[in-house]
Amino acid sequence: MWTIGSLGITASALVGVLILDFIIQWVAWVVAAALQTDKFYDLLGSSTFIALSIASLVYAKYYYARHITVTVLVCIWGLRLGFFLVVRVLKTKGDSRFEEVKKQPVKYWVYWTFQAVWVFLTLLPVTVLNATAANPGLWASDIIGGVLWAVGFYCESVADAQKFLFKNNPANKGRFISTGLWRYSRYPNYFGEMCMWWGVWLICIPAFDHQRGYYATIVGPLFVMMLLLGVSGVPIQEKQAKERWGQDPSYQAYRRRTWLLVPLPKFGQQRAGGSQQMTTPINTSA
Repeated sequence: MWTIGSLGITASALVGVLILDFIIQWVAWVVAAALQTDKFYDLLGSSTFIALSIASLVYAKYYYARHITVTVLVCIWGLRLGFFLVVRVLKTKGDSRFEEVKKQPVKYWVYWTFQAVWVFLTLLPVTVLNATAANPGLWASDIIGGVLWAVGFYCESVADAQKFLFKNNPANKGRFISTGLWRYSRYPNYFGEMCMWWGVWLICIPAFDHQRGYYATIVGPLFVMMLLLGVSGVPIQEKQAKERWGQDPSYQAYRRRTWLLVPLPKFGQQRAGGSQQMTTPINTSA
């Protein structure tokens, strides 16, 4: 096993993952900018998660059950999301987010660079875990984390499928979705993604017991929350939804009877019909 200069295994893994991450995104940017296409932007994001999680596992060669389990969970999420994004881009034949920016190479580079940052920070717990030799037994956090990941995967996968089918039904054109998980939450897909990354972090932390500094990897799930709740997720979606249906009484009723994230009933609220159509934030499901 080689290390970078005088760096230890964990630090070398972090530096190596960071370099590989940016190489992937920047090479893809060169191709995408030359072709003025956005068709593989989201796919490259999910694929990079898979590539880097496997690379960190193979690099350190700590093939413990915890390390393999977390890597497999990331790969399952990445494969599911990647497949969904490929189907979506083939159906929509483009992404309105990049309509103008893909014709401006420097500005487009910023998007690809931000994607590299998103991948690296989100994967911090996985990268550190895979480069850590600790192999503790089962903790309560493993069970909680596993349940969180499973709930999150279900919510994101089902919400994506429900919205995709809804939007591709001509009868729903111009309407907002309020069926399935979307009946209870305005962003069940975002709720699912946040749950998954918190679940991953909880499964990772038993291996950090002897290295307290590794708990700083909480930056990963916190960054996902910040991105979805404060940057490219909810704020943009809420603004677009209010512009489209803000004066619609049925949409106003829908907002009153639903939670922002958690797909659970609001007891005492009247049911209201309607439908919803929104765009996708940077490389996350919609």
